[in-house]
Amino acid sequence: MGAEIIKISADDEVFQNSEYLKDRLIFNYIDGARQSDKAEFYSDRKRVIICRKKDSKSVWIWTDDDVYNDIDAVITIAKAIREFGTSGLEFFTKPNLTQIFSDMYALISSDLDYQVKSEFSLGAYRFSGRKLPDDNSVTVLKYNKKFSEALLKFYMELKDEFHWSEEKVNSTVKKFTTYNTYLLLKNSQIMSVCVIRNDSDKLSSIRSVATKQSERNKGYATIITNASSLIHSKNGTSVMLYTNDGNKSAVTTFKKAGYELIGKVHLIKS
Repeated sequence: MGAEIIKISADDEVFQNSEYLKDRLIFNYIDGARQSDKAEFYSDRKRVIICRKKDSKSVWIWTDDDVYNDIDAVITIAKAIREFGTSGLEFFTKPNLTQIFSDMYALISSDLDYQVKSEFSLGAYRFSGRKLPDDNSVTVLKYNKKFSEALLKFYMELKDEFHWSEEKVNSTVKKFTTYNTYLLLKNSQIMSVCVIRNDSDKLSSIRSVATKQSERNKGYATIITNASSLIHSKNGTSVMLYTNDGNKSAVTTFKKAGYELIGKVHLIKS
């Protein structure tokens, strides 16, 4: 039977496990969550770490590379998550764990009406450290309060494309202003916005990027590269992002912006 999974603190010694450290960048969401008072962690303190934020449906499951061969261990993971008593969760796992975990969780959580709505592979990309040639026509600045009205207007203009209500725009922009958000300006107008989460001295990840339609041929990659370069230059910070492997245009854009594939995770939406 799999080792018992218990609730642990964000500074538990399991986070110094050599197997976890090997995968730390690919599972950087977990490291970022360790800085939040809204996150909960569960572990057997050796081979498994489960990360869940109280205000999110996302559950990140890190395991060592061989757990998928241990049916009892996978059942133990599924039972631990079943105790959350929540339906409609999204699971992020290693690709080789996906099918066996999904099958075991379906058996254990039938009363939660667990069904897989969609699933896909996500590429985990790390910024290479490249820098774009100087371009005097654009400026990249970190958000400050003087841009509050302009930022709200920027997202209001994109709300139909995002299928957001005005209420959703207001709440999202308010949240973005609490993160490290970078603006690409041209003629003092916002052309692109890059929002960074999990920002620490050594690790950051891109939460979202938005660009005006008129600027998409150049603004998207430009804002990503410039913002990533600014962050990377700070203490050698690693900057990460995830993108759906099936979105070829996004993959091409991120590679153009200086990102390199270092691994994959799998997303199961239920």
